[in-house]
Amino acid sequence: MRVKNSLINSVANIVVYILTWLPTFVVRKVFLMTLGNDILGLNSLYVNVIGLMSIFDLGIGTAIVFSLYKPFAEENREKIKAYLNYYKKFYQLAGGLILIVGLFVTPVLQFFVSAEIPNIDVYRWFILALINTVIGYFYSYQLCILQVAQLGYKISIGQAISKTIISSLQIVTLLKFKQFDLYLIVEIIINILYYVMMNTYILKHYAWLKVTRGELEVAEKKDLFKNIKAMFLHKLGYLLVNSTDNLIIARYISLGAVGMFNSYKLVIVAAENVFWKGMSGVSASIGDFMAQNSKESVYEVHKKLYFLNFWLASFIVIALYHTVTPFIVLWLGMQQVMDGFSVGLILINSYLYMMRYCVHAFKEGAGVYHEDRFAPLFEASINLVLSIGLVQVLGLPGVMLGTLVSHLSVVFWVNPKVVYQHVFNQPLSHYFKRYILYLVIAMLAFGLTYGVTLPLKEHLTIWTFLLNCGCNIVLINALYLVIFWKTREFQYFKDIGFKILQRQLKGR
Repeated sequence: MRVKNSLINSVANIVVYILTWLPTFVVRKVFLMTLGNDILGLNSLYVNVIGLMSIFDLGIGTAIVFSLYKPFAEENREKIKAYLNYYKKFYQLAGGLILIVGLFVTPVLQFFVSAEIPNIDVYRWFILALINTVIGYFYSYQLCILQVAQLGYKISIGQAISKTIISSLQIVTLLKFKQFDLYLIVEIIINILYYVMMNTYILKHYAWLKVTRGELEVAEKKDLFKNIKAMFLHKLGYLLVNSTDNLIIARYISLGAVGMFNSYKLVIVAAENVFWKGMSGVSASIGDFMAQNSKESVYEVHKKLYFLNFWLASFIVIALYHTVTPFIVLWLGMQQVMDGFSVGLILINSYLYMMRYCVHAFKEGAGVYHEDRFAPLFEASINLVLSIGLVQVLGLPGVMLGTLVSHLSVVFWVNPKVVYQHVFNQPLSHYFKRYILYLVIAMLAFGLTYGVTLPLKEHLTIWTFLLNCGCNIVLINALYLVIFWKTREFQYFKDIGFKILQRQLKGR
């Protein structure tokens, strides 16, 4: 059942995400055509500023989800309700704080806007974007029930439907009215309807939530707050690393550069999200598996997922290196193309980020937040100082280089150290030996595809672009099949694939 739920969640997450992928790209194209690159950059700036303020939720969502695994497995409804009540109070308080702080921050935005956009417009649009974010804090707390129940794919389906409707209405609104206000209002209205429908569904299938009462014991509150404090530091570090790039680019370069940078990020993050959506389907099962099995069994599962993690992450990054700029040219035009050095640095950071999944998933499944709580702050401090310093010397590549150095300096080795020491009881050298081996294999795949796809990039048409994509898909995966065919990890996933195929054939 655990494997079945993981596969259902993974496949559903990927499928529904891809179905919502195309409308998002059409929206950005229409946005650029109707409102221009400066407002596109301003919209990206809003996302980063509001993202920084989400620190007020203290990372409680992750801590609550971890705490719910045990009572949900034991069907302890009173305890589940008690945790949800805490979640509700914290999230609504966080939403209120974000709204208040956002209103105070609004006048400061003018210092990051070098384009000739009236301040009143900058402020009004930001408040609408702020309201859209705050809505989620008041209505999303019950959705974690589906995640803990390994039914996260239902959340994905709901998000896919709402995002498709939002994108469709935004395209029509932009083409007909060319108004950024209406663009934002459409998203607010549909998001409210999404939360109303999802909460109605949850209360229908878990009707006991409406009548059950429960209180947390003192020891449970203490453990929860310990994890919340640790998660707060993790989230603060994460936000300072990932939500400051646009601010730095806007302040030291231009809003136009923010728009260009985020055009690339949209493509790269879309590919990353396919990876995360697929792997996240396994995450809930990891927590369940760890609660019922020995450290040796957990470590064996980790090695298999580490292998899958590498295959997917390296394939995505290598393929993107060869295809992302041609895609940008065909999609938005040459005016949105970034220099190759910057693109390479973004993709290296993307690879490092995705390769963290396997360690992070087991760290989260074990609830190990306290031991490395200060690492993200060190990473964020290094990133901020280096990015601000290097952007003034190197320009746009300096921002990405600061992120790369900060990651390698801290989290790159601290996170696996904590997991291997506290979760697996294994030496850290095992992790890095495998990491280096996988990196060498990835470089072989990169070298193979680089030589083959270079002529296709020099004579760009829609057909050479599609051929470029096909070459990456075939060559990278063929090389990996040859190298890994006889390994234990590959045999494990091959056997699962054959079993699923046999069931499907029998079902017919």
